[in-house]
Amino acid sequence: MMISFTVSYDFISIKNYKLLIDELERLGAHRSQDSFWLVACNNTAKGLHDYLRKFMDDDDKLWVSELTRNHHYTQANSGKNAWIAQNPLAR
Repeated sequence: MMISFTVSYDFISIKNYKLLIDELERLGAHRSQDSFWLVACNNTAKGLHDYLRKFMDDDDKLWVSELTRNHHYTQANSGKNAWIAQNPLAR
């Protein structure tokens, strides 16, 4: 069963972060805000975190958390509702 996660990152200095963005797009992720993505995969939060770290520098920051039905947002980028409809939340 696919689990939906949020992925948020901060790049510490100006770098080439195209590798991470390309990988998130390859995974079918939706960019909800500038550095906040929704990702569905067959993994755990730790597994996804460790996988995505390969596309970042050691000093960059990364947060991965399961997306649950108990969430609220204001002014997310277009397409977020469609992404959630296509990737139903597990709990």
